[in-house]
Amino acid sequence: MRSRQADYRESFWYTLCMNNDASFEKSTDLLTLAQQQGYVLSATQLVRWHRAGLLPRPKQHPLKGTRGTCSLYPPGTGEQVLLLCSLRTRERRLAHLAWQLWLAGYRVEYGIICTQLQQATRRISRWMRWFADLKQAASQHDPMLALNLIERYAEGPLHSQPLRRIRKRIGREHFSTFLSRLLELAEVGSKQTSVDDEHERLLDLRILARGLGLEKRFVNKQDALEPYLVQFLLPRLHWFLRYLQAVRWGELLKQADDFAVLQTRDDLRTWLMRLGNARHSRDRLPNDYPLWEIDLQEIFRALSTTDQALVIVIWLALRTLPSSWHDEMPAITIGPDGPSYTD
Repeated sequence: MRSRQADYRESFWYTLCMNNDASFEKSTDLLTLAQQQGYVLSATQLVRWHRAGLLPRPKQHPLKGTRGTCSLYPPGTGEQVLLLCSLRTRERRLAHLAWQLWLAGYRVEYGIICTQLQQATRRISRWMRWFADLKQAASQHDPMLALNLIERYAEGPLHSQPLRRIRKRIGREHFSTFLSRLLELAEVGSKQTSVDDEHERLLDLRILARGLGLEKRFVNKQDALEPYLVQFLLPRLHWFLRYLQAVRWGELLKQADDFAVLQTRDDLRTWLMRLGNARHSRDRLPNDYPLWEIDLQEIFRALSTTDQALVIVIWLALRTLPSSWHDEMPAITIGPDGPSYTD
């Protein structure tokens, strides 16, 4: 004879399983949800998406009172389907759709994401090899080689949207100066621009500041611009560009597990969100405060999938910063007279 405890345990687990199944979403419900929002979605397309890794795989559940099974998707799949339908109106490539879903925090096949991140690390590696060859050729053969190359690049068509925005902001005639100063900062032994004439030096600083995104009214204030740019921003930019050249990009993803990559994604999203929120309080800042006219959150959203993957792997490299490089980072000291900057 069964005991009451046995009956209770059986009833408990049955109820738990039924409630768990009730929280899952049927494929028919997903199709209805998409139709209600104005999207045309077929059962075949739904299967194609989950087989391609864009949706979590459903589990098969036996139909009650009849033969056959129905597909039950994990909770939250409906939201993912709606976002996927929306993205699909302007993008058809499955790998790019998967990237945008993953970037928004949804679960997709990680192999798709890993492939895009690997392509980004190979892309940076090629840039670093090109830059090393350029520096070597300029130092051994022709010191004007880099300058001539920069001038030709500055005048030609730009495939990178951020670079096109910079050139538009500072003017085509100043773009080669911006690139030259940026290239100079990437040199291992250089920390400041090498222009001797004071007027030219200040002009180059203003061009660099405008190119980096500082507001024009702040850039025109020499007393505020020079301490911030020369003592704070440029040493950190110099450190950052040197670190990019030192990273072993081919080994970066091998040394990071899947969870570290997820943390990197979420960390970057949070940082961009905070920057976006901070823009709403700009009017409370003092007049001599360094203000940026660029919206990094909007810029990141507008980037192509390949460029977004590039940002993710660079952020990952910064999150896994070796202690030796962390010690070299220019410090900020808060004293009685305010902050001071040291290299």
